[in-house]
Amino acid sequence: MLSHFPIILIEVILCFGGVLLFAGWQLRELKKLRKERENKQDTSS
Repeated sequence: MLSHFPIILIEVILCFGGVLLFAGWQLRELKKLRKERENKQDTSS
């Protein structure tokens, strides 16, 4: 078990890192879409 620990640790870091990167990317996209919608509503009013 101890001989596999570094590989397990690397896989865990890669999985959680991927999830965090994807979540950050999605939040950035939502923020951009929200800003575009607000700008569109401001110009139509």
